[in-house]
Amino acid sequence: MGEQIGTKSNMKLSSLVAIAGLCALCSAPVFAQNPAIPLDFDAESFMRDISGAESGLDTEFTWVRGRYTNYGGGRSRRGGGGGFGGRGGWWDTDYPDAESNFLRGVQRYTNIDANSKSYDFLDLTDPRLFEHSFLYMNMKRVPIGSVYTGPDFQPAEIIALREFMFRGGFVLLDDFWGDAHLQDFQTEMAKLFPERELVKLDVRHELFHTFFDINEFVQVPGRAVTWDYNGGFSLDDPNYPPSVYAILDDDGRVMLVANHNADLGDGWEHTFYEPYPTRYSNDAYKIAINYLIYAFTH
Repeated sequence: MGEQIGTKSNMKLSSLVAIAGLCALCSAPVFAQNPAIPLDFDAESFMRDISGAESGLDTEFTWVRGRYTNYGGGRSRRGGGGGFGGRGGWWDTDYPDAESNFLRGVQRYTNIDANSKSYDFLDLTDPRLFEHSFLYMNMKRVPIGSVYTGPDFQPAEIIALREFMFRGGFVLLDDFWGDAHLQDFQTEMAKLFPERELVKLDVRHELFHTFFDINEFVQVPGRAVTWDYNGGFSLDDPNYPPSVYAILDDDGRVMLVANHNADLGDGWEHTFYEPYPTRYSNDAYKIAINYLIYAFTH
């Protein structure tokens, strides 16, 4: 289900009751039909329950963020090197608060063995990547319209990413905005998979009904795009219509998914930030949990 695209061209978590009901993966089909199951909830007990379960022990699931090099703009902050203002790739935008908050939701609402500390970042060429099944990458480019500060996948990174996905891995790309970034994204995808078409998904795709029924793509506000540094929001800005793109394997499995004109990482990072609109945090949790469940079951 999708349109073929040419590859060359109030406290926040108090409202996560909308995500309640993810108490067991085996029950997912039941709860997916009725995701708004009311539960007694308060943020203090949420944090107490979570902190009591986190003792630094290893978990079965680790959320992995990909660290890419950017030869057009140097390496990012944690990678060292010069380049564009010394920052380069911006791969670590929202890290690690986005991971920590999202994993609190995963621990609270699913039976996935995770906690708020079960995250890591790896170079795309690190052999340890193949010990995992889910990879997140922030595609941020600053300023909007720039193509010099996002990923510029190099041959070794391309080989590793392709192998990761062909072995069953799932890749989530996030936080790229506007037409210029979309074109740059299409260029990077053509480098990764020159033999495959990029598919624009619609909400009927199984991916959006694996756990929650997601019936619209939401423009999750992103800092410096639809959320300015003075605190103002331009919600549902028509200049940035949200959409989701994917690359499929030969059996139709989604290997890579990309949220265009949305910043899931900001939605997770600012879960507890009072001015950040609750609805968008919730939607960022829901769609990413769907991605996780899909990755684990396909």
